[in-house]
Parts: sequence; C-alpha cells; structure tokens
Amino acid sequence: MIKFKYERDMKLFCALHPALIMIFGDLARYAMEKHSYSVTVTQTITTEIQDNAVNRTSNSHRTCRAIDIRSKDMPFNVRNSLLDYINSKPEWQKYHYERRSGGKILAFHHVGTAEHIHLAIHARYAVKTKL
Repeated sequence: MIKFKYERDMKLFCALHPALIMIFGDLARYAMEKHSYSVTVTQTITTEIQDNAVNRTSNSHRTCRAIDIRSKDMPFNVRNSLLDYINSKPEWQKYHYERRSGGKILAFHHVGTAEHIHLAIHARYAVKTKL
C-alpha cells in the first residue's frame, strides 16, 4: 500500500510528526480503497544542504512536518481526488497551513525539480531533529 523511493526515507518516516503520519496514513488508505492506488513516498526529512540544492524555500521537511508523494505517473483523476479528499476532511483542518499564495491547505500538487504532492502540516507543529 505504501512504497518508498529511497530506503533512507523509510527509515526516517517514524521521526515525522505523529499528526503528519496519521494524515498521510489516511491519504494512503483512501488512495488504495477508492482508487486501488499505492502511493510512493519520495521525500521525508531533509537537511539544510539538501533543501539548498533544490532551492527549497520552506523548512517544512527539516522540521518533520512534510512528506512528498510521487505524482508524475499518478493518473490526473487520482491526484485530484487525493488532494480534494485530504484538504477538505474536517478532522484535519486544525493542521492546515497558510500557503504563501493564500489559502489554508494540507496538500498541493507541485511541479518543480520533481513532480509530487507536497503534504505538510502547520509550522506550529515543527519538530527539531538532528540528521
């Protein structure tokens, strides 16, 4: 049901904020039950060096509150269904964060260095970690 692109991210997964793990689990379950689709995690916790290498402007991965999900081979309707599901679920609204472009969400489709769904929780849930 859940795949990891890199073994490193599988090992770091449990160090993510517990709320993010629950939200991601809900999303992965929904993907499988609704669309028979297994999600692939492409990134969990990063270092500042890794973030600088891809010109990342947010510290959400460094503070254990973001996870990236592969979407480049995900059918359009599945991707949109996952985003609609997780962003509109009332149980998770208190974890929404304010986007720089406006609006409060948990996940969005990002096309940058690698196409993915970026799932993150609000900065007030940041966790300090040493890698």
